[in-house]
Amino acid sequence: MSQEVFEIMQNMDMEAVESQLALQCAPVLAGLKISNLLNIHKSKVCILKQLLKETNLSYYVLLENAKRVAILIYQRKALHQYLMLPEVSAFLKRVGYSENDLQKMFALLSLRYKQCMCRQGEFPHEMGLFLGYPLEDVQGFITNQGRNSLCSGYWKVYENKEAKMDLFRQYEQAKEWMVLFVSNGVDLIEAMDMLRNGHLYSVYL
Repeated sequence: MSQEVFEIMQNMDMEAVESQLALQCAPVLAGLKISNLLNIHKSKVCILKQLLKETNLSYYVLLENAKRVAILIYQRKALHQYLMLPEVSAFLKRVGYSENDLQKMFALLSLRYKQCMCRQGEFPHEMGLFLGYPLEDVQGFITNQGRNSLCSGYWKVYENKEAKMDLFRQYEQAKEWMVLFVSNGVDLIEAMDMLRNGHLYSVYL
């Protein structure tokens, strides 16, 4: 992240849903990624739902406690298509996902995530697939127990390092644009449209 954008962030309301969407979910807002995990204060969920109503994005609450909520923000069709790829689907079936229905799959993922957070089970590494991570990197992480990665960014990379690094750079660029848009009061829908269609202009005007 550039120094300029970092300085802008210092003056942003970091509790605002728009700010957290920009920081945590810019790649999915830009259409570069099929899903992102968003962690926000529980009191902000209603605002989030209102914001997402006007978008093509869906959400699923994976975990919540007295104060915070972990929500999967995703592109429904794209995520389902990815999870139904033969090799991805076969992996998920091996780890217990017998259903092809997204909501039922989310329910099992949520249960395992909750058990992990309560120290009643292992971390569900298949979550990486629900976040759109490449299967080879999810499998590489499991096989190597998180070690020996070629590089690390939005996830740990075990194959195709250069292509993944280029993708990470695109994600970071999307984040910088979203931060600039939010800090200048650009509407979420308008910001998403500009990011997805390349209609970027100077937000300093």
